[in-house]
Amino acid sequence: MLIVFLVVNGLLLVFRQRMDGLGVDTAILLTGNLILFVIFLLSFVMHARSAENSSTPAFLRSVYGGMLLKLFGGATAAFVYIFLFRDKVNKPALFGCMFLYMLYTFIELRVVLKKSKTS
Repeated sequence: MLIVFLVVNGLLLVFRQRMDGLGVDTAILLTGNLILFVIFLLSFVMHARSAENSSTPAFLRSVYGGMLLKLFGGATAAFVYIFLFRDKVNKPALFGCMFLYMLYTFIELRVVLKKSKTS
């Protein structure tokens, strides 16, 4: 996940002028990428801790807790942004953040499933 975070930030910084020309606010994407990285990192830590525990209820609590953390964390960040910038919401950047959410979800699931197969 760290590699994806760094690659996305690097691409956004390199193509900043081009994206601004297309109407995409790169500052929103960079901030969204940081928020999503922190949320998914916390969720991944929860999954990693539960993998060490042999209790099925502990694993399920971790999975549900991670889902709630991602859902409410992402929704809260989006609502705060929309509330603060009502008339100036950059929809392409918001959709870009939604794509990053799906990308991080895919990566987290792959890593957790690989770890659970080896455990």
